[in-house]
Amino acid sequence: MSISAVSKYLFIVIYLLQSFGLQAQDITSDTLKVKAGKLSEQLGSNKDLIKDLTLKGEINGTDITTIRSMKKLSVLNMEKADIVKGGVFISSIYDDKIEIADNEVPEEMFYSKDNLTSIILPENITAIGVKSFSDCTKLTSIIIPDDVTSIGTNAFIGCTGLTSVTFSKSMASIDYAAFQDCTGLKNIHCRGLIPAKITPYTFFGVNKINCKLYVPKGTSPAYKGAAGWSEFKNVIEE
Repeated sequence: MSISAVSKYLFIVIYLLQSFGLQAQDITSDTLKVKAGKLSEQLGSNKDLIKDLTLKGEINGTDITTIRSMKKLSVLNMEKADIVKGGVFISSIYDDKIEIADNEVPEEMFYSKDNLTSIILPENITAIGVKSFSDCTKLTSIIIPDDVTSIGTNAFIGCTGLTSVTFSKSMASIDYAAFQDCTGLKNIHCRGLIPAKITPYTFFGVNKINCKLYVPKGTSPAYKGAAGWSEFKNVIEE
């Protein structure tokens, strides 16, 4: 083989390798229909490249562990996904196993996942667990799906970038310090005709004079007279 032929061959090889590398770097979004426990396998080598991920199908504790390990993930759409029991999910605080229940956002699912900016929750969830989003400082808004009836202690504590939250029509209780120190919160939309039960510390650290509390038409007297909600001074019917 002549020198010119070798040079041409090497040029082609280098070009192909560089092209592959650039394509890999360009993989920033993906949509997957997941089989429970198989997310890591389905993502393959793209796991640490994806920034925007849409999930359908079923995810369990093992898949939640995978989601937490995705270094660049900032946008997550799980609207058509189902959270199911099973798999292995270890607490990052206490180093013990967290049990996963069907249709519930488990304890610590997104704890301190500070690169997360946007999330759409599964439409059929019924509860949001303890510390599930605490210290997600770049999360800007959250809409709670209609079947959710409870939000656990410290669920969104320290989400300083959060500016808007919309609660479900079915919301019955929002626990202690669930939104404590969400200092950027400007708009709260309550869709329930009956005010959810909250504690004096549920919204501790939120500016209740400037933060707007939007409630269904005809319900402002109920919210203004409800424990905890009565502290909000800017109540608007919508």
